[in-house]
Amino acid sequence: MMSLSSSLPSSTPRYPSSDLSSDLSSDNIEEGIDDNIELQPLMTTQEGRVETANKKVGELVKRFDERVNVKKLTRKLAPYLQFIVRLMLVSSFLDDSFHTVTHLHDHALEVSSQGCFSWLGPSAPIFSTIFLLLGLLAQFLGSFCLLCLKKITFATNALITWVIVQPILYGQLSNFEFVAESLSLVGGLLLLKAHLVKGTVNSYSSEDSTNSRTKLVGRMLLPAMYVFYAGQFLHSSLIEEETSSIATYIASLSTFVFTLGVIAGIIAGSLLVGVGLKSRKIALMLAFLNIGFVFYYHPFFTYISRSDGSWKYSLSMPMPNVALPSGVKFGDFKEEEIYEIHRYYFWLGCSTSGALGLLAIYGPGELAWQKHEHILPIRNLD
Repeated sequence: MMSLSSSLPSSTPRYPSSDLSSDLSSDNIEEGIDDNIELQPLMTTQEGRVETANKKVGELVKRFDERVNVKKLTRKLAPYLQFIVRLMLVSSFLDDSFHTVTHLHDHALEVSSQGCFSWLGPSAPIFSTIFLLLGLLAQFLGSFCLLCLKKITFATNALITWVIVQPILYGQLSNFEFVAESLSLVGGLLLLKAHLVKGTVNSYSSEDSTNSRTKLVGRMLLPAMYVFYAGQFLHSSLIEEETSSIATYIASLSTFVFTLGVIAGIIAGSLLVGVGLKSRKIALMLAFLNIGFVFYYHPFFTYISRSDGSWKYSLSMPMPNVALPSGVKFGDFKEEEIYEIHRYYFWLGCSTSGALGLLAIYGPGELAWQKHEHILPIRNLD
């Protein structure tokens, strides 16, 4: 009887199982080695490209620093930037002073009829004129002293006093936008006063403790206007009218989501400015944002033109969304009065941007989460 092994063809190879596994493992190892050998040039090339790019960027920055010394350029431009920011801060005071001189009688009638002296009767115009003249002196002298950097304490105290008295004098305490922007102005004036008026410096801090607290109060007052805007956006989004149209509902829903995002951004930015974390960058961003806002909503210079020897007001000039005294309607305003409202809020917005610019330039002070913050990134080159 023939065995099974003898019946197999002689050409059929026979491999032990151990030899087969060893051959397969060796093949995998060889393939892995080949793959690594093939990937090594690619990895080396990629690392070389990254290193070359970093060297080129470093050389470019070094060349730029050799030709234009950023620190020296900043020192040269700093006085001009500070003057521009101070000019923006006092722009609303200068405009209000000029307008008070040219329309003193109209202002006295407004204060005596709608302001805090309306209860005095026939003697109201006299008291109104006296307080308006005092406010005129406070605004003009305070603004002039701040621009010339003279009598800083007197100038800032005079302007802060007028900012507080003005809403009461004109009966505008119910105008929350006006009050909020006034608080932001007070914050900017406090920051300017704390920076320019040097106190006694102790051994534990780089600035006077009184100045540190003044900067803290000023920094917390600066975002008052944006807190008001956040509340205004939230109120407008919550009073949306109901509709049965799907398209209108989707549009209103998307607007609501966008509004919530804007509110969250405003509140977050205001909180960061208040605690002094990334406050200089956020203040700079808010300053530019506010400038764009006033140019968009209150471009008073586009609403007037001269024709046939007289000034003409645009018929498409919108009525600003501001609080009105009791008993006064939007239809009661003349075109000239609407124009004056736009003009006033334009310069008030510029002053608010100037107040935010002061924080961006001078910094948040010692009582801040991040005391030493750089607006421009600084890179050390070997």
